[in-house]
Amino acid sequence: SDFFYVYNNEGQSKIYRASLSNPQKELLVSLRGNQVLPALSKQGNQIAFITDVAGRPDLFLQKLDSKKRMLGRARQIFSAPRATQASPTFSPDGKQIAFVSDKDGPPRIYLLDIPAPKDTQRPKPKLLTTKNRENTCPAWSPDGKKLAYCAKVDGVRQIWLYDFETQTEQQLTTGPETKENPSWAPNGLHLVYNTEDNDNGELYLIHI
Repeated sequence: SDFFYVYNNEGQSKIYRASLSNPQKELLVSLRGNQVLPALSKQGNQIAFITDVAGRPDLFLQKLDSKKRMLGRARQIFSAPRATQASPTFSPDGKQIAFVSDKDGPPRIYLLDIPAPKDTQRPKPKLLTTKNRENTCPAWSPDGKKLAYCAKVDGVRQIWLYDFETQTEQQLTTGPETKENPSWAPNGLHLVYNTEDNDNGELYLIHI
């Protein structure tokens, strides 16, 4: 019943933990600066997030114990000069992270093997999305075979799927409304996402 959220306290964003049975917030990561966009692994033993503790928005990883408390220190697993990282999502086995970066220009989605704590050489991320210039909001499917994300097509954000087996990208939605933040059903057969225009926002469910 634990959940994680970001709360802006005295001008800085921090990641907190609470539960349905105990809504009292508990600071999860004790770092300087801002920490945002937390993502928990399926195993519940690590959390990825973005922090500017080193001066720019970098991708960090924090190990957790069985009670979802910090285990050791958070470590930086990806950084790039003059680049912003965002929106990490774990593979179901907890061995890889997909995330957004503008390190090569427009925001695109990259795949990173999580390095072991003692690795001195950091693995290079692999570019996944190439069809569109702006890609955000990645979400890994429960079976690990697909990645849902949103991409701008003709000025409108649409939901797309990346297939890891075929290494192809497929547009899933059309229409004039902006569509963002895809999230998978546990059985992997449905996606929920939100739309947004000048007047309102709505939730939609789509069978894939």
